[in-house]
Amino acid sequence: MKKIIALLLACVMVLGLFAGCGSSQEPEETQAQSGNQETAGAQGDDSGDAPEEDTIVVMAPPVTGNYLASLKVWAEDFKKEYPHLTVEVIETSWGDHSDKLSTMAQAGEAPDIAEISSGALGTYVEMGVAIDISQYMSAERLADYDANALSYMSLEGTVYGLPLYLTIQSIGANKTLMEELGIDVAKIQQEGWTYEEFLDVIKLGTTDERFGFVFANAGVTASDMLNIFGAGCGLSNNFTEDLKYTFTSDNMLTLLSAIEEMTQSGYMPNYGVEAGQRMVMCQTGNAMIFGKAMPLFENNFRTNNAALDANDGTAVENSLKMDYAFLPVPTMMGCEESCYGTVDGLIAMRNKNTTDEHLENVLLFMDYICSGERIASCMNELYLDPVCQSGRDALTLEEGRDPDNLETAARCIAMVEAPPAGVTAEMTATAKKLMDEQIVPKFQLLLAGEATAQEVYDHICEAAYAAFGEENCVSGKIG
Repeated sequence: MKKIIALLLACVMVLGLFAGCGSSQEPEETQAQSGNQETAGAQGDDSGDAPEEDTIVVMAPPVTGNYLASLKVWAEDFKKEYPHLTVEVIETSWGDHSDKLSTMAQAGEAPDIAEISSGALGTYVEMGVAIDISQYMSAERLADYDANALSYMSLEGTVYGLPLYLTIQSIGANKTLMEELGIDVAKIQQEGWTYEEFLDVIKLGTTDERFGFVFANAGVTASDMLNIFGAGCGLSNNFTEDLKYTFTSDNMLTLLSAIEEMTQSGYMPNYGVEAGQRMVMCQTGNAMIFGKAMPLFENNFRTNNAALDANDGTAVENSLKMDYAFLPVPTMMGCEESCYGTVDGLIAMRNKNTTDEHLENVLLFMDYICSGERIASCMNELYLDPVCQSGRDALTLEEGRDPDNLETAARCIAMVEAPPAGVTAEMTATAKKLMDEQIVPKFQLLLAGEATAQEVYDHICEAAYAAFGEENCVSGKIG
């Protein structure tokens, strides 16, 4: 019996040794398998298969003169790094981009990536097609982007997109002509001007062949004039600090009355001017001051002057040689000088075919084109600083900038008022819907002389009260 027990104990010990050997190898094997799986995420599974093919669709307007062409180049460069990913570019114009994007999103066919102004973000959040990109991007990559610019692409603490640029929008002019007429351009740039002074200037610049002032206000771009000129009239944002809607204020009636005066006087066209025409009208001598304008247009004028000197056929047809002045918006009602600033960026969008795996690819490309050398080259064209560190690291500033324009831009940037805290996605979406569906159509009637400023204002108040409630709208004067 003792021999049998001894044999049994020996067997148990041997089996224990084998069991111990097996358990000591298991972590190493698991670790190796885990490492293979991490590699497989980028290069395929552990069987050696290639990663799954995927197509990313991006839709954008001509952010710069070369942006759409650059997008295609960047898509090709991206594919060299990620051969299994193909990028398709849908080109739009500034005039049709918003409508086309909205239609596609409502049909469940939104592009994977789309350019938007930060003011439109609430609309797509409300539609349920905007995506919380922090779920598909690392915190390290998000940290590359400036917090203030990133906040414009966020609502209620959720990040929905990446900023392309933070810019100021104002008015620009034929500096050469203004100085020939005896107008002190430098003083205007340094000190600003009132609406009354502005009116005197555009009256002086108006002839049978030339408008003193034009603004891109055809179609949805009409809202730009209200936002940009509104900044000089106490209407820097859609909502006040106590979250009341601003376009029902007396300031709005003053703004509309000023526009009515300019069109009826003949100093400004009484019809919609397409976005692509307002600067051309200035360059051909058919307008002296135009909007909307940005610092980057200095480059357009310099390039056109060089083309005229070279006589190489690339200059704007019938254009004249002239210098460009970036000007502040005139003030009204004794309001403090201000400037309209905005962030344009890219958002990731959900459509019928969206999966988590696909969104990881989408954010990989979106981050790629918003950072580094890509955004640095884009900002050089826009005459703006990149809003991410990797872009600033890659930026090489162009020489020869007009110092007066540089100083004016810096002064205007300092006057931009950020949107108030507490504005919700629903509020921004409602404000945009109100602008697009109620204010812009009536505003276009005002431009054509088919409605008065008072009639347009009354309509805006009625629509705003219905949308927000009269108690949530400003009455009286702001500021």
